[in-house]
Amino acid sequence: MKHNSQKRIYFEGAEYFVTNHTKNWVKFFKEPIFCGVFIANLRLCKVMHDFSLYAFVVLLHHFHLQFMPENAKDLPKIMQFLKRHVTRHINFILGYETEEAICKSLLRLSEGEVLKSKKDKILNISKLNKNLNPKQNKYQIYKELIAEHYTYLKQLRRQFVKKYGDNLKFPRFRWEKSYRDHYIRNHRDFDEHVKYIYNNPFKHKIPAAENYKYIFTNYPELITEI
Repeated sequence: MKHNSQKRIYFEGAEYFVTNHTKNWVKFFKEPIFCGVFIANLRLCKVMHDFSLYAFVVLLHHFHLQFMPENAKDLPKIMQFLKRHVTRHINFILGYETEEAICKSLLRLSEGEVLKSKKDKILNISKLNKNLNPKQNKYQIYKELIAEHYTYLKQLRRQFVKKYGDNLKFPRFRWEKSYRDHYIRNHRDFDEHVKYIYNNPFKHKIPAAENYKYIFTNYPELITEI
């Protein structure tokens, strides 16, 4: 085991506080467009992996999540999904990934490759879109979410080009390879970590921190009621 690795311990029904930084702590998430990419992929990840989400924030060079996986060993799958797709989609916006490559990767998702182990499970996505017809085929609903996600990515790409042009001011996006996870011990531990996430914009001296956009309090549709 590498010295900077963390031994993972999984418990059924456990809640976790997870932190990950960008490679070399580059402050990609000072740019709101990249924060939008993160939130969009968190939304997609929650549908894909059906976990309970209690709090999150993304800012500057890192994110924090507090959540409970449906199954204990789903935690690394959730992190792999979120990190992989945020990486690819930010690099698409930066011009390092082609639209064709992103389209193909999303098509693979829409074909249900990740859902093979859950093919008989009904997706609980009513809170994500109240206008959906509950009688619609669950895979059709899923494809519609993927299509909306793809449209949003292209919109963000246009915004980025309009803002920065073709002269890239950003390196290729990468995460630190490992993430840190903390097993929530009790109610007090739970509350302290939610408070830590809430106070993160203040800790990092974000201007107008009380109005910081990319934090769980602004996305009630993503948060699981306790």
